[in-house]
Amino acid sequence: MDARAPAAPGRTQRFARQREEARATANTRRVRRLRVALPAVGGALAIGLLVAAVLPKLFPLGALAGLSLTADGLVMNAPRLAGHLGEGRRYEVVAERAVQSLFTPSRLSLERLDADLDMGEGERVTMHADAAVYDTGTEVLDLATGVAIASTDGNEARLDAATVDLKEGTVRSQEGVDITSPRGTIHAGRVDILDGGALIRFSGGVSITILPAS
Repeated sequence: MDARAPAAPGRTQRFARQREEARATANTRRVRRLRVALPAVGGALAIGLLVAAVLPKLFPLGALAGLSLTADGLVMNAPRLAGHLGEGRRYEVVAERAVQSLFTPSRLSLERLDADLDMGEGERVTMHADAAVYDTGTEVLDLATGVAIASTDGNEARLDAATVDLKEGTVRSQEGVDITSPRGTIHAGRVDILDGGALIRFSGGVSITILPAS
C-alpha cells in the first residue's frame, strides 16, 4: 500500500487561487469580445431607423408617377429611394410594391422591403422584410415576417417582427431574435435597441455563445 502525504494547506490554497485567476481571466476575455461584438450588432439592427427616416419621401403617393388605383388604395410598383447620409455614404430603399390607404392616408404598406446602407470604410448593412407598414403620423415602422439584417463584417440577425420608432430612436422586438457573428451567437426572446443603437438590451431566455479568438 502506498501512502501519500496530504498536500500542504498553503500549496492547496495557491492552486485554488491560480484556478480562480485563470477563470477570471477567461471571463474577462469573453466580456471584452462581447463588448466588441454588441456595438456592431446594435449598429446593424439600427438600420431600421434609417428606413423609417427616409420613407416619408414617398408621401404623398398621389404626387408620384406610375400609380394605379385599386380597392387596396393607391399602388406604386417598385418604389425606390436613394440618397446620401453625408461623408459620401449612400443608402437605397426599395420594395416590390407600396400601397397608400385611401381611408388612412398616413398609412403606407410595403411588400418585400429591402434596404442597403453604406456604413463607411467599406462596410455595408442590408435589411429585408417580407412586409412592412409605416405610419407618418406616429413615425412608427412595423416590420413583419422574415426580417433579416446582415453586415459585410459577418453579423447577421433574424427576427420574426420588429417595431421601429423614429421619434424615440428605438428598435424593439418581442418575437425573438437570433444573432450570429464571427465572435459568437446570441438568442433572446426580446431585444430593445435604444438611443439609435447605442444601447442594446436582451431579455427573455437569453443564451450567448462566445467563440474563442482565432
